[in-house]
Amino acid sequence: MPRRGASSASTCTLVVCPVVAVIQWAQEIERHTAKDSVRVLVYHGGRRGAQKYDFNKYDFVITTYSTIEADYRKHIMPPKTRCCYCDKLFYPNKLKVHLRYYCGPDAQRTEKQAKQESRKWGSKKGTSKRRVQKKKNDSDGEDFEERDGGSGSQSRGQSPLHSVRWERIILDEAHFIKDRRCNTAKAIFALESEYKWALSGTPLQNRVGELYSLIRFLQIFPYSNYFCKDCNCEILDTLLKKQCDCGHSSVRHFCWWNKYISKPIQFGSASFEGKRAMVLLKEKVLKGIVLRRTKKGRAADLALPPKIVTLRRDSFDKNEMEFYEALYTQSRTQFDSYVDAGTLMNNYAHIFDLLTRLRQAVDHPYLVAFSKTAELGDRSKNEGNENMESQCGICHDMTEDAVVTSCEHVFCKNCLIDYSATLGNVSCPSCSVPLTVDLTPRSSGEKVTPNLKGGKRSGILGRLQNLADFKTSTKIDALREEIRNMVEHDGSAKGIVFSQFTSFLDLIEFSLQKSGIKCVQLNGKMNIVEKGKAIDTFTNDPDCRIFLMSLKAGGVALNLTVASHVFLMDPWWNPAVESQAQDRIHRIGQFKPIRSMRFVIKDTVEERILQLQEKKRLVFEGTVGDSPEAMSKLTEADLKFLFQN
Repeated sequence: MPRRGASSASTCTLVVCPVVAVIQWAQEIERHTAKDSVRVLVYHGGRRGAQKYDFNKYDFVITTYSTIEADYRKHIMPPKTRCCYCDKLFYPNKLKVHLRYYCGPDAQRTEKQAKQESRKWGSKKGTSKRRVQKKKNDSDGEDFEERDGGSGSQSRGQSPLHSVRWERIILDEAHFIKDRRCNTAKAIFALESEYKWALSGTPLQNRVGELYSLIRFLQIFPYSNYFCKDCNCEILDTLLKKQCDCGHSSVRHFCWWNKYISKPIQFGSASFEGKRAMVLLKEKVLKGIVLRRTKKGRAADLALPPKIVTLRRDSFDKNEMEFYEALYTQSRTQFDSYVDAGTLMNNYAHIFDLLTRLRQAVDHPYLVAFSKTAELGDRSKNEGNENMESQCGICHDMTEDAVVTSCEHVFCKNCLIDYSATLGNVSCPSCSVPLTVDLTPRSSGEKVTPNLKGGKRSGILGRLQNLADFKTSTKIDALREEIRNMVEHDGSAKGIVFSQFTSFLDLIEFSLQKSGIKCVQLNGKMNIVEKGKAIDTFTNDPDCRIFLMSLKAGGVALNLTVASHVFLMDPWWNPAVESQAQDRIHRIGQFKPIRSMRFVIKDTVEERILQLQEKKRLVFEGTVGDSPEAMSKLTEADLKFLFQN
């Protein structure tokens, strides 16, 4: 990868955080420093490139992961190349794979790739056709291609953030770079500084290999380095070169982390090599680089109030049970077809899809019956596929921080990252081609506005035929009951409602407003100003009792100690994500006892997800905590367990 020239030194600290935490970082710096003693720059937004900043004039520069990634792609990454057969753009190394296995007359899929099925979303999205013309007065008669203006990532100038050697770089929610192969991680690795800090409450979520990204960012020798088997050279990255600068082939180099930690554990933590690797990781590697402060270990200093976590189990009514059973039977039939064909492990995306639909049906049947997919299914295929652009191909909800793959499928950014990490898959969830994606949220002309009384509603509420006949679900009724209990017990209490599905949050908001409960919503489609306004309303308006939050957008980085109740509407695969959400209110500055309510419906897929959560919790405890066990990803047995009768 091409790198910039020598960096200019700076005494400034660069803070990299999720977009939802930008305003809070600025406020906390202002609150803990003397007035006008510290200069803070928020480097974010589409107009940031129009002005040249002298970072030496500031003490802190606050930016986001997506901003750094966007600058990295624009200025440092090589331009994309257009495939001469399908007209799509690929980075040079991805184009080779594309032509070898998927496109062109010589492409041939492997046996494993041939077993993967592509999901069909109505009619195929129209793609721009390559316009080929004959060159005038060209005796060779060669064809040439008219490229769209702005296609590809042409490098222009220097990346402002990558042109400086910072005094200090602080990564807040550092697990955002857990996948070392994604462009976000590569963009962070390319930053230079004298000191590096990585802050995270969940440095490990799915598998041990995620720790390497943090170690690589910190550049801790020898754990982050590659070593040559034929000489004494050591490098941070091989950069996929055929030959290292030392003159030896790249295959003669090995990564210390892979050799001594990742691969032994991957082959089985119960084996001798696996156990030895676990001991090496815990007793030598992590003890020397991790400063861990748990609430339990620092209870005397923090003096935090108690946190009570309750699991509430409810049962479907007759209509909900019939709807769920019908969907489960249909999903089980599809799942069994993969088992019978021996292609179960080749069709993760489809299985993930089936599980998502079941989880949505548990929340509310409307999420399935009135989803974008169902709406398109009722239309003529001739209408095209444009409306699918705003729906995530994994969670089937409206996209949050939408990203588009090179194969033109749209997903929520966090859905795609979690899908790849949880399932260990690097192929597109929709069509199974090798995953090539620009993780910078795409721009959208659709402005997200709150639902106003009398106004035209968008999203799932706009797809309901008659809102006067709106029916709640078992979970919404249970939530309203718990909110009433909260208010009766403490007249000033406030609560936060988390769900993975923004469409479900819309249904909850409509139901609560009908009951006279004032609430605000925060999701990934809102810009930084809208998010700040929602947080300010919830914090300062005594009549605003409930904050509806997407688990993806609001589950990290926020400090909302004004609330004392958390309601988790649906279990997530990863218990670390739920713990992060609960910790939005259980932190320094909280004086009320914390009550966290988790909602689960009996005899559904949710109860099995809870059991799998315990397995995932062992990943964290097996490395950072005290448990000797660990796991890497959902196995074939896990998937069969989720679909068992």
